[in-house]
Amino acid sequence: METNNAENLQYQEDQSNECNRTECIKKNGPNFCEPCQYDDSFEEATGFCVTCSEYLCQTCCRDHKRNKVTRIHSLLKNDDIPVDISPFKTIKQLSTCENHQDYDIAYECKDHEALVCVFCLRESHRRCENVHELGVVDSADSYVNAIAALQERIHLLNAQKEEQRKTIEIEQKEVKNRIQSLVTEWKDEITVVENNLETQLSKISLSETTQIIESIDRCKAIDTEIKRNKTLIETLIKYGTKRQIAVVLRRTNQAHVDLNDQLQILECQRQRSFSLMNFNGFDLLAMIAFLHLGDEGIDNIDFLEHACVEMDDTLDLEDKPREGIQQTSFNASDPVAKQRSSKPFSDRESGQKITLFKIKTETDTNTCGIFAIKLTEYGVLVADHRNRKLKLFSRKFDLICEHLLPGQPVDMCFDGTSVYVCYSDLKKVTKHKVTENAILHEMEFPTRLQPISLTVFDTRLMILFVTKENFDSTAADNVQIEIRQGSSKDATISYDSDDERFNHTQSKSLSVVFSENWRVSCYTVDTQAGKLKDRQWFSKSHDHNILKKAKGVAKDSEGNIYICGEDSNNVHQASPTSHRLSRVIIPRCDRPVCIAVDEQKDRLIIGCRIGDYLQAYSFK
Repeated sequence: METNNAENLQYQEDQSNECNRTECIKKNGPNFCEPCQYDDSFEEATGFCVTCSEYLCQTCCRDHKRNKVTRIHSLLKNDDIPVDISPFKTIKQLSTCENHQDYDIAYECKDHEALVCVFCLRESHRRCENVHELGVVDSADSYVNAIAALQERIHLLNAQKEEQRKTIEIEQKEVKNRIQSLVTEWKDEITVVENNLETQLSKISLSETTQIIESIDRCKAIDTEIKRNKTLIETLIKYGTKRQIAVVLRRTNQAHVDLNDQLQILECQRQRSFSLMNFNGFDLLAMIAFLHLGDEGIDNIDFLEHACVEMDDTLDLEDKPREGIQQTSFNASDPVAKQRSSKPFSDRESGQKITLFKIKTETDTNTCGIFAIKLTEYGVLVADHRNRKLKLFSRKFDLICEHLLPGQPVDMCFDGTSVYVCYSDLKKVTKHKVTENAILHEMEFPTRLQPISLTVFDTRLMILFVTKENFDSTAADNVQIEIRQGSSKDATISYDSDDERFNHTQSKSLSVVFSENWRVSCYTVDTQAGKLKDRQWFSKSHDHNILKKAKGVAKDSEGNIYICGEDSNNVHQASPTSHRLSRVIIPRCDRPVCIAVDEQKDRLIIGCRIGDYLQAYSFK
């Protein structure tokens, strides 16, 4: 009904007010006759009229029965007088016609989905065909049963919550004991580390000192030999003959050469200094342990600020997965990447082991929001929406560099050398050069509409625009696609998300995938004619595989499509050969919005709307 929401809100407010009033009455003493209070007379109530929802004194009760209009009203007296009259007030309020306050609702008009009184019926609903009198065949049994069921559920839920509260207390004690145990273990380990380091220091110091002492002794020996030769030469020059000088110099020449070589060896010995390596200060202690609040059913979670697992520093570009984007396009003839396992991805499970990579940096002022992920030859490129940044991490997830953007990024694409970025709050696209150790601004160009997604194919850029709603809206909206060569337009394509004219066909030409909240569709693109030709396939929610607010899309080398359901908090895997979602591959993930397939490491890398970690789910 049109007024149901307003009535329910008013009901709750009135009920709260009546409860407060009832509590005041209980505290302040007896109830007084309400009609008499209009004459500033406070007579103690001896009865209650159910129809009028009023307390009455003995005189008013007698007048109530004498009056022809109120004679049929139901009166409660003595012990039957209710203490809490809020239900009666609510019943009267809900039963009264909104347009005629002195008349009760008596009819229901299904043509207008309205509850009306007899005057409303005469004035506005005389010609309505579906009008029937209320209370003739209606029964409250179903409502009584429904209330009983709700009571049973709330009692059960309350018991469950109470049990959960007790469980939290037990877990809190267990975790606190574990913390104390860990601190003790850490202290013992720190003592062991201290002893080991001091032992190593003593050994290294002794070795270096011994070597230096040997060098000093050798220097003294060389100095003595030099002094002896000096005395010999001085004596030879002063007292020797020319023939003696010539003979002695020739016979001592090799000795001079040996002394020079020995001295040169000593001079080339480098001084070595002591230092404590891999010392990260007290920040390292924060990474030793985490408190994690998570769901049941996940076998293993690794929290890593910088990944300590072994990872390849190189990336085979031919094995690189296609772009994982919100609304994306890809070429159906992608080369088949080598398989890390003999089992196809459609038969493999994911989510048994989760690794969390921290991507928040020291200069971030907000909690991160990862809206796009790209795997590049330099590492992992991340678009941080909430901190307005591009961040480049190594394959070991060490921060290489970060670049401040002019707005909040919602999508990006990478062409091998440069990254294109679009924004939620700007009508333009920016281009940035990505190098081994830097991200540099190259160019930007304005757009007439709001861009929400980008992808690169061949040497051209495809941009998806919304014509009415913003990038986060789930409402139906027409979209427009522009294909650009640099900043010049090659083609413009319009798309109506509710258009069902396209056939379910397969094509080897360029395809575009649309995320449409409840489904994902793939269409063939005719770039010459500037239009969508055929729908190749679509996937949508079915049975228990619920998809809500489809966001990030990625594709593996086998052609499987991975879709993030932000509001359904899951990730789906769909096959282009099926018209339905094949399965939910990750059932629990907090608001995922972007995804990348890392086939070299057999894992899915997921970014969420709010969070400081990238989530890597391994395949098995």
